[in-house]
Order: sequence, then structure tokens, then C-alpha cells
Amino acid sequence: MKVVVIGGGISGLCCAYYLRQRDADVTIVDRAVVGARTASSWGNGGWIAPAQAGPLPEPGLTIYGLRALVRADSALYFKPSYLPHLTPWLLRFWTYCNERDYDRGTAALAALGRPCFDLVDEMVDDGIRFDLWKLGMVCATAKPEDARKVLDSLDGMRRHGFELPDDILDEDEIHALEPALNDRVKAGFHLAEQWNVKADTMVDGLATKLRTMGVEFLEGAEVIEFERSGGVVRSVRTGAGDVTGDHFVLAAGSWTTPLAAKLGVKIPMEPGKGYSFLLTPTVMPRHGILFADIHAGVTPLGDRVRIGGTMEFSGYDLAIDQRRITNLFELARGYVDLERPEYEEPWAGLRPMTVDGLPILDWAQPYRNAYLATGYSMLGMTVSPPAGKAMAEMIVSGSRPEVFEPFRVDRFPRAIARRPS
Repeated sequence: MKVVVIGGGISGLCCAYYLRQRDADVTIVDRAVVGARTASSWGNGGWIAPAQAGPLPEPGLTIYGLRALVRADSALYFKPSYLPHLTPWLLRFWTYCNERDYDRGTAALAALGRPCFDLVDEMVDDGIRFDLWKLGMVCATAKPEDARKVLDSLDGMRRHGFELPDDILDEDEIHALEPALNDRVKAGFHLAEQWNVKADTMVDGLATKLRTMGVEFLEGAEVIEFERSGGVVRSVRTGAGDVTGDHFVLAAGSWTTPLAAKLGVKIPMEPGKGYSFLLTPTVMPRHGILFADIHAGVTPLGDRVRIGGTMEFSGYDLAIDQRRITNLFELARGYVDLERPEYEEPWAGLRPMTVDGLPILDWAQPYRNAYLATGYSMLGMTVSPPAGKAMAEMIVSGSRPEVFEPFRVDRFPRAIARRPS
């Protein structure tokens, strides 16, 4: 069995890893160099956080609220010039902002992400080398009521077996737990079930392992079209040549949408741009930190920390909007005392965002030998290992794993109508 995996980010690499474990011959095709700085798996926060895996559409978001998010300093930002293209996706997104869909999505993500820690440990045992910290996460806020609100928002995961604290910590307790926090922080809580990786090292480590396992890499190979006949994909034509296979996995993150369109498969997914940069704090954090007030995450990386945050919908544009990254920096340094008063290595990457905030893990219908592994939102490091393992099972066995049922590609209704709460 020969499987062609299109996409060399964390999703595609995990699919390839588990397929190779099942003795499939695997070729990875990527439009760039695997692990390149422009890839979305390069500079993200690297959080492995199954207990925080709720879908992005939250209950209570109104059309008025969506319309308000066109300011460049907003954590969730819609670029005005992109709105005409984005409007159909945005209206569908709004239909999922209700309690029922949010609870169902939380349950589905909890089931998918549950084995992630065990699978990451198994990768380490298998000789895959990357920077990993099992530190847990501290949520830090300027007001106790905001910390309690965040903790309450995670209560759905408690019902699915994840361990969450019973109450928030006061100012003295949160500072004793995490000395890197400055005086602005007045409350928070500790979530033990979170690990951090340095994202680029995990991608490099997986790619290195796959090469030793005999996986072929075709890099710098832009997909031009697919050869199809009789409801079966026969090959993929790229700028670096044609690649034949028995099965084809589309796992190219945000770029899966235009790839799937080449097969005539439409998926309601848009690229959501996130920003990150590095800082040198006066005191290195002992944990990953979520500054919930400013919607930013802190990942300790040895002698520096990575600050990541914001969600921007502006299309397939990796340009850094200086207004947004400067705003994030100004907000972050209000919570982190710095050794050097400037940020380094600003970066932007695209997250694949579906209208319901859930992955798409399914056949690329109507093709029975083509598959979609995308839509991981901000959960790539969390769900890629379990999704990749289950996708390998699906390809080899020919049947959809039960855990994939909520992630079918045909789950999206055609009509745009407010869904019942």
C-alpha cells in the first residue's frame, strides 16, 4: 500500500508516522521545505492541552458582536477588506455559537484529544527528539472574577474526565506558585494537564524519524492538480513531478481548502492568522501561562519565552501587521517584567478554522481513496498525534473510527440558518 500525504506540518507528519508503523509506503509532498519558518507548525505556542480543547464558536456571540471586531487592536479581528469574501463563513460560524453545539464539540474534542499525552511519550520512547516540558499551565488575570470565569468555561472538560482545580487561587497563592508574574496579576489557577513543546523541534524531530523509517519527502512541490478516474484519485501532479499512490491524505493545514477544491470538494474553512514573538523576562516562568485578560499565551523555552495570541481573518496573507503585533507586545509586557525591553523574532502563521471549530477527519467524499485531516484550529499539537493514529487505522482498515464520527465532512448544512440552542 502506497500513501501520499500532502502537507509536511504536524498533521501530515503524524499521519505519515502512524501509517509507516503499519508498514505503508509513504511519500510526503509539501509546497515548501518541511519545517520552514513560513509553516504554521514552526512558531506556534506548542501547547499540548486537551483540557482546554473547546471549539472556537462560543455561546452568546451575536451578529452585533461580530460586527464590532474590525478594529486592528481586537484580539479577534476581521480585516474589513476581506469581509466580502468572509461573510458566508462568518454567518455559518455564528450559527454554531450556541450551548448545544458548543457542548457537543467539547465532548468530541475531549474524546479525540484524550490519548495525546500517552502518544507523545511513546514518540519519545521511539527515539523522536524534541524539546518537551511537562510544566502544566497557569491562568493569570488582573481580576478574580475573570479567573473564575475562565475556570467555569472549562467545566465541560471536567465532565469528560479531565482534572481541573476546584477554585481559583488568590493573589498570594498565584504568585507563590508562579514567581514570574508581576503585581498586576491578582488571581488565577493551575491546570496540571498541559505540556509544552518547542514546535519547530517537534516538526524537525518527526521529520528526522520519518526519514530513518524510509518515508520519501518531495519538498518544494506545489500541487497543480489531481488525476482522477472512476471516482478514484490516481495521482497528484506537482511542480516537481507526478506522484502516484493508492491513497491520498490532504493534511496541509489552512491550504487544505484550495487543495480539496481541486478535487471538487468544498469545505467551510478559513485561515486564521496568529502572531508570536520571543521575549526575555526578568524571571523565567515555571509554567506555561495563559493571560486570559489579553488572550495571550506564554510558553517557556529555556532562556526565553514565546508569546502567542490574536486571531486575524485576512486571507492567505502571512505579512505581519505591525499594529497588531505591537499591540500584543504592549499588552504582554504589562504582565511580564522584561530583562530586555523589546521583542525578537516576530512571526505569523495560519490556523485552519472551520465554521464549527472542529477538525475535518474523513474521506474526501465522493473519493474513497482520498482523505481530509485538517481543521485543527489552535489545537494542532494536541490533536495531531491521536488524529494521525486514527487516520492510519481508517486508511488501512477501510472503515471510519468511531472517534471520527463528529468530524465528518458532510456534517455541515447547506442552508445558513441559526441552529437551535
